[in-house]
Amino acid sequence: MMVQGYFDSLDSMHASGASILKEIEDYKRELTAFAEGQNDAASFFPKFQESGMMGKFMDLSAKIALAAQAETAAASGEKNRKPLATPSEWLEPFRTAYETIKDYPIRERGLSVYRRLFEIGEKHSDITEFLLEVEKENLLWKISSEDTLGILEIQLTGMDPLYKGLTYATRKNIEAWDASVCEADIHYYQDLLSEDIAKTSPRLLQKEHFVSCLGAHLMVYRGPNGKEGIMEMIATGNCPRHKFLGNASNMVVAKLQARRMMDIIHKNLGLRFEDIMADEYLRFKLISSSNVYALSKAYVESNSNLLDILADAFYHEILPDISLSDAIKRETDVQFGRWRMPQGREVERAGDLARKAFRDLPYSRYEDQLQGGSIRVGTGDGFEINLRPSV
Repeated sequence: MMVQGYFDSLDSMHASGASILKEIEDYKRELTAFAEGQNDAASFFPKFQESGMMGKFMDLSAKIALAAQAETAAASGEKNRKPLATPSEWLEPFRTAYETIKDYPIRERGLSVYRRLFEIGEKHSDITEFLLEVEKENLLWKISSEDTLGILEIQLTGMDPLYKGLTYATRKNIEAWDASVCEADIHYYQDLLSEDIAKTSPRLLQKEHFVSCLGAHLMVYRGPNGKEGIMEMIATGNCPRHKFLGNASNMVVAKLQARRMMDIIHKNLGLRFEDIMADEYLRFKLISSSNVYALSKAYVESNSNLLDILADAFYHEILPDISLSDAIKRETDVQFGRWRMPQGREVERAGDLARKAFRDLPYSRYEDQLQGGSIRVGTGDGFEINLRPSV
């Protein structure tokens, strides 16, 4: 359907002449082959723009219009006549493209450029004056860049806002498109970006992975299979020897592994434990290896003080060289709250608490609008995203 819209636009211009007709057929075959290689309709337009196919379409449309003008002028023998291709006629292919995507509110940034083109077209009757103003505002490039930015922004909005390993590439791509003023620019920036992403993204993911591993060791040490289980056995008087020894063994091994992992993190990433706890994202990776926003924040908002418990164990029992018996006998500075993740109806309550606490995050607003079927980007009455999000 998308491709046919462009074909219909070219056909409506009634081109003549063997050379131009051959170019049209060649372009149709090239566009058909390109479209058949795309599996996702949502990603068709940005790839269509990035591939240069959109530029070829614009060039071919202009060429058809100018060829028609030259033919008519030659046939009539008139000189110094006004161009046959009026701004309205020149804009016809763009109206077809606009009609194709106008019902997609997430394309609002690109749609606004089309509307600006049409506004300028209504002001001018002379094609030269019209094209000069279009070129002055760089609108032909902005059709591609603004539409792509709108799509990238909504993709970023749908990602966990704290998951820097995933969001980094999208954020940097937004910056590249925002800085570009022509096709050569975006190719240059994306060449630089590919090197940056290849170097930076793995390091971000490595940091998250290491911290998750550290958190897993801390959870074993301090959890039901470690000290928490031993404390419960002592408190209840139900203390089977094999279970006590099993938990004690887990504490010894987990302490060694946690210290070793913290040493790796410090030597390779330059992070101390206090740096991890101060980072909005990394501290939640201590208790969740999956979606941080949906799970960890809901967990914390459900009145769990697990992060404080893990920090207390690290600073007072794992980092210091104290004996196992002293660690078991030591009374913690943090009172135990909730160990397990929310379950059943608790999940709903935790989710409500998380949404209330973090309702201003773009991610929260995006999810609410997505569920309500009311996503609007750039229209002033719905979701708005900062073009230059901090990394």
